[in-house]
Amino acid sequence: MTMTPAAAAATPAAVRAPLFYNRLVALDGNVHAKLKLSAPSDLKFSARSPVIPLLSVEFVEAAREYPIAFLRGTDGVLLPVALTGAPDGDNVYIDAAGRWNARYVPAYVRRYPFMFARTSPDQLTVCIDESYPGFNETDGTPMFDSAGEPSSVLKQIVANMSEHQRQSKLTEAFVLRLEAAGLLMQANAKANLSDGRELALQGFFIVDEARFRALPDATLKEWFASGELGLIYAHLLSLGNLLELLRRQPRVVDTAADTRAAADGTTESAADATTDNAADATADAALLTARQQKRRRGGRNAAA
Repeated sequence: MTMTPAAAAATPAAVRAPLFYNRLVALDGNVHAKLKLSAPSDLKFSARSPVIPLLSVEFVEAAREYPIAFLRGTDGVLLPVALTGAPDGDNVYIDAAGRWNARYVPAYVRRYPFMFARTSPDQLTVCIDESYPGFNETDGTPMFDSAGEPSSVLKQIVANMSEHQRQSKLTEAFVLRLEAAGLLMQANAKANLSDGRELALQGFFIVDEARFRALPDATLKEWFASGELGLIYAHLLSLGNLLELLRRQPRVVDTAADTRAAADGTTESAADATTDNAADATADAALLTARQQKRRRGGRNAAA
């Protein structure tokens, strides 16, 4: 998409700020003529996000790191997400310095602080998060040249976002096919952590393996040819990462107990405590999905 003054005419009030974005405004060649961009020094802007939206094209890479599930947004639309923390918790893949501690960083994170916003039924507008600290008028890469035209860097950013938008449409179509085939079911997962907390993940959807195996051969062949069969397998394999998600949960420290232990000379190092908590969380994890619950109910009914 080529950015034009007309495409930047929308007012900030016409744009609803999504995840990460605090002050979303249309990028305007007149208003932002001197704007420069510095690369982010860290990814702390994503530190409070326990879920990150995903594109279907990312499933194979993301499945090596995160549980992939489907969540229903406020608009009622299901979208795939990487689970990166506990509900109402922080992103456990971000360390204190703002570094992302996983091999793959989702595209939704990498595109920040830019995004497209639909400002009319047939128009997408290039927007930025004005609160991003890397924007200034002194240091960095110019967004516009001396003639007020988009710089080569901005053109590449817009091209990348256009591809992101195209993949978003493919992702929406993929999820709609899963819904239409009746493959998605609501699931829950919970675990007892060593510090006494119970961690529960609720309200997300996963593919029902029994229904998946029951699909007609014609549908399986069609999805194999389109590549969507591989996406389903990547999603199912990714659910094994729930244990890794639990392992990364921070330990709640009992200050009084630690003080007593220190007096006895038995205080563990923070690294050892984290490791022990992770091991216990993995050992105690009890993942209760709707599928398992149905199987248990089925067993009881059969016994009756």
